[in-house]
Amino acid sequence: MRRVAFIGYGEFAHAIAVGLSTGGLELRAYVRPRSDPAGARGRAERMQAAGVRSVGSIADALAGADVVIAAVPGSAGREVAEACARHLSVGQLYVDPTSSLPAAKSAAGELIGQSGAEYVDVAVLGTVVTAGAQVPMLAAGPGAAQFRDEGAAVGLHITAMDGAAGDAARIKLLRTVYMKGRDALVLELLLAARRYGVHEVVLDSIGGAAEQVPFPKLAERVMCSLAVYAERRADELADAASLLRDVGVEPLMAQAGEDRLWQLAQSGVAARFAGERPHDLAAVLDVLDALDEERVTDPGTPANLASERGPEPAPTTR
Repeated sequence: MRRVAFIGYGEFAHAIAVGLSTGGLELRAYVRPRSDPAGARGRAERMQAAGVRSVGSIADALAGADVVIAAVPGSAGREVAEACARHLSVGQLYVDPTSSLPAAKSAAGELIGQSGAEYVDVAVLGTVVTAGAQVPMLAAGPGAAQFRDEGAAVGLHITAMDGAAGDAARIKLLRTVYMKGRDALVLELLLAARRYGVHEVVLDSIGGAAEQVPFPKLAERVMCSLAVYAERRADELADAASLLRDVGVEPLMAQAGEDRLWQLAQSGVAARFAGERPHDLAAVLDVLDALDEERVTDPGTPANLASERGPEPAPTTR
C-alpha cells in the first residue's frame, strides 16, 4: 500500500489519514464542495494537517491508487460505488466502510468486481473518536485478506473473516442490537435517575464485578438466568417502567424489555429445564430454537420468540 485515495473526508477518513500520515504514503481525497465556507475551510485544514491532497474528481483520486476508501454515509454507498466503478482497474482495492445493509454491500461488491478491482466490506467495530486509526475493523469479501495484510503493514487493526461481501456488515448490525440498544437504555436510565436526584448514586452502583466480565461470559450468564427467571425479571421491568412514568419519562426501552422477557417466560423454556438454571449457553439457544420450530408445526404452542410485538399491554396487566 503506497497510495491511498479517500472518497469523502469525514471523521473516519480523517482518523485513518492521521494514522497513515507518518508512513510515507501518498494520501489524496475527493470531496464534494461544501456550501458553508467555515465548514469547507475546517475540512481543508484537517486534510492539510494529515497530509492529504485534495483532488478535483473521482477519476483523479482513483488514478494509480492502491487502496480506495469510500468513507461516505451509507445512503451514498451505492452512488459512490457506481461512480468509482467506471474508474477502477485490476489490482486496486475498494474498501467500503459504509453503514449499509448486507444486501447493499453484496450488490456493491458485484458492481466493483466487474471492474476488476477487489471489493472489501468493512465493518468498523468501535469509535474513531477514542481509537483513531487503531479502531478495530472487520473485513469480508474478495479483498479482505489483502486489505488486512496491507493494513497491518501500516499500523491498521483489521481482522479478515472468511465470508462474502455483506457478511461483515451483518455482524456489525447484529452487534448494534446490543451496542446501540445499550445506548438507548443508558439514555432512558439517566433521564429518570436525574429527575429523581439519584443519578450519581445509580452511576456508581453499576460497575461491579458482574459488569466487568468478557461479553461471552456475560451473555451466557444472562441467558442461563433468563431461561428460568424471565417472568420475575419482566415483572421487575414493569415496576421500573412505572417508576419512570411517575417522573414523566416514557419507558420505551423498559417496556420493550418487559414485553420481550414476558414473551420468553410464556414460551415454556423454564419447563424444558425443569425450573433448574442451565449452565450452558448453547443448551439455552438450542431449546429456544426448538420451541420456535414446534410453534411452526403446532399453532397451539406459545408465541414465537422472534415474532413481532403484538399490541402493547396496559401497564396494569399481570
